[in-house]
Amino acid sequence: MFKRSIAQLRKHNRENQQSVRRLLIVLIGSVFFIEAFLMAVLALLPPMSETLAALLDAAMLSLLLFPIFYYLIFRPLVRNIAEREQVEADLRIAAVAFEIKDPTLITDARANIVRANQKLLDKLGYSMEEIVGRNPRIFKSGLHDRKYYEQLWKQLLQTGYWSGEIRIRTKEGRILHPFWLTITAVKNEQQEITHYIGIYNF
Repeated sequence: MFKRSIAQLRKHNRENQQSVRRLLIVLIGSVFFIEAFLMAVLALLPPMSETLAALLDAAMLSLLLFPIFYYLIFRPLVRNIAEREQVEADLRIAAVAFEIKDPTLITDARANIVRANQKLLDKLGYSMEEIVGRNPRIFKSGLHDRKYYEQLWKQLLQTGYWSGEIRIRTKEGRILHPFWLTITAVKNEQQEITHYIGIYNF
């Protein structure tokens, strides 16, 4: 849910930006052509005062633009708000699940830590401020050689997934007993890696 909600929010934002540009073009074009049509209609009517002509033009313009504004602005806006509220609700649920599940770490595409849940922080003895922006290598126990990590990254980059036994070190330097770590790559719609999620099964 966490990965899906982030992807939905990004997609939602991109669609909003594209919709706003299209809407602006449609509205400008609509006002231009409707006003041109009204000017042509008014030219065919009997002579009248400028005030009456302006009032008639404004009334007809409002009448003709109302359905355009309703269908192109009001209804999409209501739908947009409902969709965004649903995505935000999913994110709140995901955030709660993130905190109550197994110890979890999230990094960006460059493997810099962006977030960890409280279970992992408590297990390793770090605060969030101490690890954000740093590489998970700060947890290395020194018990795995270079080849181990090369194989880990090779599989992760090729398949988007790695799972295996590992040992890490706490902030105080204590090496934890062997446990199972699962790392999953998060990709956007262009299949580009945006984050990595590591779940620690202590």
